[in-house]
Amino acid sequence: MPDDSLLIHGGTVLTMDDAMRILSPGYVLTQGERIAQVEAGDPPPHLLHSTDRSRSEPGLRAIDASGQIVLPGLINAHTHLYQSFLKGFDDTLGLVDWCAAVLYPPAHVLHTMHREENDQRGGYYYALLGAIEMIRGGITCCVDMDVIMDSIFQAWQEIGLRGVGALTLANQWIPPQLQCEEELLLYETVERVQRWHATPADSPLIYTVLAPSTPFLASRELLKWTREQASTLDVGIQIHVSETRYEVETVAEQAGMSPVEYLDSLNFLHERVSAVHCVHVTEQDIGILRRRGVTVVHNPKSNLKLGSGIAPVGDMLAAGIPVALGTDGAASNDLLDMFEEMRFAALIPKGLVEDPQAMCAAQALRMATVHGARACGIDAGVLAPGRLADLITVALNRPHSLPAHDPFCTLVYCTRADDVQTVVINGRLVMDKRRILTIPEEEIVAEAVSMGELVVQRSLESELYQPPRREGPRWVL
Repeated sequence: MPDDSLLIHGGTVLTMDDAMRILSPGYVLTQGERIAQVEAGDPPPHLLHSTDRSRSEPGLRAIDASGQIVLPGLINAHTHLYQSFLKGFDDTLGLVDWCAAVLYPPAHVLHTMHREENDQRGGYYYALLGAIEMIRGGITCCVDMDVIMDSIFQAWQEIGLRGVGALTLANQWIPPQLQCEEELLLYETVERVQRWHATPADSPLIYTVLAPSTPFLASRELLKWTREQASTLDVGIQIHVSETRYEVETVAEQAGMSPVEYLDSLNFLHERVSAVHCVHVTEQDIGILRRRGVTVVHNPKSNLKLGSGIAPVGDMLAAGIPVALGTDGAASNDLLDMFEEMRFAALIPKGLVEDPQAMCAAQALRMATVHGARACGIDAGVLAPGRLADLITVALNRPHSLPAHDPFCTLVYCTRADDVQTVVINGRLVMDKRRILTIPEEEIVAEAVSMGELVVQRSLESELYQPPRREGPRWVL
């Protein structure tokens, strides 16, 4: 047996394949970065001599998952990890005012540290802080938009997180202090893809996609450049689409059509594009997204907190559009918690159309696994031989999850992020019994918090800082 083999046995295995099999008990055997076996029942004697790890067969590490659910790792298909420094700032601003008051000043500080001071520690620590939170909550892969520093990729490699760096491209609307000279931006984007995409080559953990922020932050020429370069570099694309009414109205004024129609007119949409939000989409937009094979990334909590609206997820799923889940950034959520995201995704459609059958727990879980893998362009999200060995175990021995009846409903409606016990990424045991094995967690968190406090303090001195514009809350304490 190879030295990098893991056997997870004794638990209830949710394969998340098309058959949605429940193996209770079942076991999963990994070899290297891939899954070798997924079977019902107990492992055969030649695989397991004892559940005591110290007496397991040489080269095989056995993990007893009795009383736990074993499932594919959760996938956060859209976030902005720099916002891990910005939790709990404001809950009364819409997107446009929120960007100006909450995001731009610290983004300016991080931009200045990187570009002018040659200091990438900000990116390193916010990437690790976000990664620790996600791994502890069973997230094995994320798409991080706004990646601008090599230190972010380095942080993911150190902790062992599978990461997709969405390299942001914007050349209009945002303050000039946050923009990079366009020729340099394009050069650095291509160079970063060439340096980091699908690395390390023998067992990739890091990937990249191109990410024009929105149809109104990127010029027509930049969108066309993105389309062409993504094809040339053989990478995917992620873009915010129809998040707010403001965006829809702005694009309509500029192009005379909806954001989805505008992108389609540029031949921009295809099966390797993930469209984030899609809150304000029409029936015609949904038809375009389906025909082009686009994956939509739903961010229910962020859309609610910013007052952006509620995406018609039920209509999109009914049309055959794969819908993934993302947390968005921690400044608009304020957690990187896919269990909460699944709950919101399952519950909101029921209330919205007054029909309990509008969404079910199994659909929400597929959004967080199968469709998330599609959005990331990775061979994960399902427990099956040959797939990437990204999986987690979730304990069912706590009062809030007992008694456990249907495993899908229990996972989506009862369990919490801190019920995650084991995290395996790329065949590597990254967290065991809630202890992260790859970094000194307490030390890193302390250093990250200090860096976050420094960034926020400096942001108050940024030329972009402005107090929030509001008349006051509409409630009285």
